[in-house]
Amino acid sequence: MNWNWKHSAFFLLFTEGLFWVFGFVLHTYLTQNVPEFRWENKANLWGILFVRVLLVFFAFATWRKIKRRQKLTHGLSQSKWTTPFSYRNQTIKFASLFYALSFFILAWANPQLGKDEKKMNSSGIDIMVCLDVSNSMLARDLSGEMTRLEVAKLAIKNMLKQLNGDRVGVVVFAGSSYSFIPITNDYNYIKLELLSINPGMLSTQGTAIGSAIETAMNSFGDDKTNKAIVVFTDGENHEDNAQKVAKAARKKGVKIYTVGMATNKAVPIPKSKNGNDFHKDRNGNIVLTKLNEKMLSDIAQAGNGNYVRANKTRVDTKSILTDIDKLEETKFKERKFMTYEDRFQWLLGVGMILLFLSNLIDRILG
Repeated sequence: MNWNWKHSAFFLLFTEGLFWVFGFVLHTYLTQNVPEFRWENKANLWGILFVRVLLVFFAFATWRKIKRRQKLTHGLSQSKWTTPFSYRNQTIKFASLFYALSFFILAWANPQLGKDEKKMNSSGIDIMVCLDVSNSMLARDLSGEMTRLEVAKLAIKNMLKQLNGDRVGVVVFAGSSYSFIPITNDYNYIKLELLSINPGMLSTQGTAIGSAIETAMNSFGDDKTNKAIVVFTDGENHEDNAQKVAKAARKKGVKIYTVGMATNKAVPIPKSKNGNDFHKDRNGNIVLTKLNEKMLSDIAQAGNGNYVRANKTRVDTKSILTDIDKLEETKFKERKFMTYEDRFQWLLGVGMILLFLSNLIDRILG
């Protein structure tokens, strides 16, 4: 029997149907009857659909090949130009590569089976970080290569490295404030979210520290844990009575710490990274910014905490954490989590076998 394009189409439709039916039945069985089953990288499964585009390209390439051969052999009998099983070899070789790629994507999604359920008790202190994102935090007086905001984010990351079980949340503020990262002990998540913080997040400019502290207080939740607030700011353009808010927080047992993210020298605020253009007031004069050290010290004192000042790119968060550690740690709720074992090896193995066979099709089928 001479294999033609109709046989190729039937073969591909049959194998594709078999792939999806078998995959659907197996996946349904596992999800309904094996609670410990999951895909570690489930989003990668979308790659299976994108790979199907190759079927269209293969069909188009085969169609063009048929047309080209018909044109070249016009007037000749088929027996003089048809190569036995040429379409068969081409189709089976493509199918081997195609399904090898499909299994590689399934392996990339990494199916896993639960191995053991563990319980974990953690204890610590709830810490809310208030980060100033006003335009003045774009000044580069701390470091010529980094803005005040970049130095502050670096300090927060270093602070996270020193924590062990404490829960942390982040409030961003300028002329207003809002809770940006809910309180959590997933430090990697916090580090990832810090990357997206920038001065354009809030349209209202200014430095409303009192508003930031109030937002932090509301973000703690109702847990009866010991709490602390750490404010990273240059203190410029103060717009509310932060000392009064800090005293109110102190009465509720919450300590307030402030970190001065600037120098005492007045500097302009760049509009862009190259620093060639600066923010100006309504009269066209360049706006200058410097550290309001007294105010930050007063806020920390009102909140029964400490004030530290950034020294170039270094921030002494250790002294703040040492003082926070004096608070009694609170035992958090018991957490249960499952440990998983990877099962991608089986899918990867099938893909490798198909890839190996694709190179032997011509030898096997002749």
